[in-house]
Amino acid sequence: MTDSKIIDALVLPFERDLLDLPERAFLMRAEPHEALAGEWRRRLVCEQGFKPAFDRLVQAGFQTVARLEGRFPAGLVLLTKHKAENRANIARAWDLLEPGGVLVCCGANALGAASHEREAEKVFGLAGSLSKHQARTFWMVRGNQDAPAEWLEAAAPKPVEGCDLVARAGCFSAEHVDKGSALLLHCLPEGLAGRGADLGAGWGYLSAEILRRFPDITAIDLFEAEALALEDARTNLAGDERAAFHWLDVGAGLPKCEPYDWIVSNPPFHEGRKADPAIGQGFITAAWKAIRRRGKFVLVANRNLPYEAELRRRFREVTLLREADGFKVYLASNRHDK
Repeated sequence: MTDSKIIDALVLPFERDLLDLPERAFLMRAEPHEALAGEWRRRLVCEQGFKPAFDRLVQAGFQTVARLEGRFPAGLVLLTKHKAENRANIARAWDLLEPGGVLVCCGANALGAASHEREAEKVFGLAGSLSKHQARTFWMVRGNQDAPAEWLEAAAPKPVEGCDLVARAGCFSAEHVDKGSALLLHCLPEGLAGRGADLGAGWGYLSAEILRRFPDITAIDLFEAEALALEDARTNLAGDERAAFHWLDVGAGLPKCEPYDWIVSNPPFHEGRKADPAIGQGFITAAWKAIRRRGKFVLVANRNLPYEAELRRRFREVTLLREADGFKVYLASNRHDK
């Protein structure tokens, strides 16, 4: 979730009449915010690939898409903590502009916004900048030059260290296999079979390895909130007809279906910069509702997170399978009816 002050800083050039309010504009990595109410709401097309934020935008009445298309007279970009993702977003935003269009970027000082501003100045040239709310806001005017190919390619899927799969910048653990997921994989019970689910599947590491190791699995549903990660999961599991992919906020609940024989999960524990154990607890509830009575649920989590009590509230049998590298792996089964 974006700090609300960053959005205040993003629209500041328009509030100070340094830039004219555009008739139509896009906003990348959008979040609903009071500063975007009124005139902004009817003018913006919001791009958001993270399902919880996407749903918040739709509920707030914004026109929202998972991926922008077309041409715009103006664009806004909220910068993230990932350098490669920011480069790719700025480059893609640049190519979405009409000639003479204005691109406004904003990011937190703590996440390196000043360095992105310097890079953008070298590549595109700046038309102006502001510093406010512990953030940098800078803008450029689209000329004849195209965005550099290396910037557009910065967030393309790349090989992940430790496996033969790919992931892109901005996705969780895109450069190497996450220690928690690797630990969970080593703790799986023998003989997994039938229908299963991967909650918070990311770019598909757990699902791909499980399908390789357990030939009696008939189907696996991958549920993931980040659209780009799910796109990489589709690439990584291409050709395996047992896999189905769902862009979904797991914490809001899973769709109704026949109960699963087993479920695995390495849930996120923060949205934005703040840790929130309630996210993982929501995953536990979703698993409890979706699994058959004696199904097996395997969860890995940071050892400091308070998940064991929630597991015991939902399941009769909870076993700590392993604790290592700062993680705990639990096996839960024999669900309570209520």
